[in-house]
Amino acid sequence: MRRHPLYRVTWCKVVGPFVVSVRFDDGVQQRIDFRPVLRGELYGELRDPAVFERVRIDPDSWTLVWPNGADFDPATLHDWPDTGPRLIEMARRWAEEERPGGDPGEAARGSLRIIGIDCAVQEAARGLALAARDDHELRLVAATVGGTGRTSQSIVEEWLTASDGAAVIAIDAPFGWPERLACSLDSHTAGAPIGAPPDALFRRATDLFIQREMRKRPLDVGADRIARTAHAALQLLGSLRESLGAAIPLSWDPAGLTEHSTIEVYPAATLIAHGIRSTGYKKPTQLQERREMVSALRGEMTIPARLAAALSENPDVLDAAVCVLAAEDFIAGRAMPPPDRGVVEREGWIWTAPRRTATYTAPDA
Repeated sequence: MRRHPLYRVTWCKVVGPFVVSVRFDDGVQQRIDFRPVLRGELYGELRDPAVFERVRIDPDSWTLVWPNGADFDPATLHDWPDTGPRLIEMARRWAEEERPGGDPGEAARGSLRIIGIDCAVQEAARGLALAARDDHELRLVAATVGGTGRTSQSIVEEWLTASDGAAVIAIDAPFGWPERLACSLDSHTAGAPIGAPPDALFRRATDLFIQREMRKRPLDVGADRIARTAHAALQLLGSLRESLGAAIPLSWDPAGLTEHSTIEVYPAATLIAHGIRSTGYKKPTQLQERREMVSALRGEMTIPARLAAALSENPDVLDAAVCVLAAEDFIAGRAMPPPDRGVVEREGWIWTAPRRTATYTAPDA
């Protein structure tokens, strides 16, 4: 018989809205955002901040408890990155039971937050955009850059913590390297030839796919300095997972968005897919070009005037908003799925809608 692990909560502190930092007797510490699971008759009462902040450690059960009798098993709290997603899914079902006539799948897709990140090595060049997706309306609610007194990680953390439900993080950066590159270098010695052709070494399957379908070639992660951006993006994701105690997995199916997840996007491809300018807008002197692009984007999402100005002024912020649009294409089922999941799960996959004149046919299910 498998023994149930026994843990004790030895310390806790409310560190943000509905977020508690918890330490256990084996030294493990979790930072848990309880907001997504505060549903139902018992846990729903904790959505009152005054009630939630009265959390304490029960001296008998050694777990978190609240005045109304709500508590969580200490093993559940200890293993939150694994147990949390299941509880979040249960909470969503409770919420749907409380809403007569609702469709659970539709509700999950309709109340998403989207975070677009135009990743870069330097904080000041990281564009960040936050959008809300309610009842199929996409609204941009924030747009900024990192390095403005706060790191990009802290900004994204705040956005994720404040999110009522799941969020999709769309990042403009490669998530992996070509499979052939890793295989070729594993046994290579200095001075020896490499038999594989350069395209197989330096370009991923998704890069070749984008070049064929969109007539636009992404930078080669195996050869260009975009590799440093890829490293920065993966570090950012790793830090977010650790600090939030959330898995934030790569998403492959828009129908299953029940937890925070992430996708790789390429703004140039998304701009091409929507018939919007994709080049000649990143220089400081190209303000008018960016204004025209923002005008076109306002046909795809609601952008308040103050944010429209921010997008026009900064090309990195503009690209972050395009990342949001790429995520919307993914959520709405317009993005082209990979023909071979086995390869792209190791290399990464760029999600984009097809060109308006493309003849792309989705692979059989």
